[in-house]
Amino acid sequence: MNTSKHAELRSNQRGITNDVISIIGDIGRIAYAPGGAMKIYFGHKEYDKAIHKIKNVMKLLERARGGNSHNCR
Repeated sequence: MNTSKHAELRSNQRGITNDVISIIGDIGRIAYAPGGAMKIYFGHKEYDKAIHKIKNVMKLLERARGGNSHNCR
């Protein structure tokens, strides 16, 4: 994701890492601002949606853990 110098400065001031920015960019809600800028929101709804997805992945991993397939060679 391309970020402006202002966004980089503010994220550094707030201690927001590139990993967090990546997560927000992948999951957040996008809105466009005047001048072609893009705003990404990560509020309660987006957080809840992300947690739901993570829980589903954890369930799948739990089912797969230690699983044996008799048809694989």
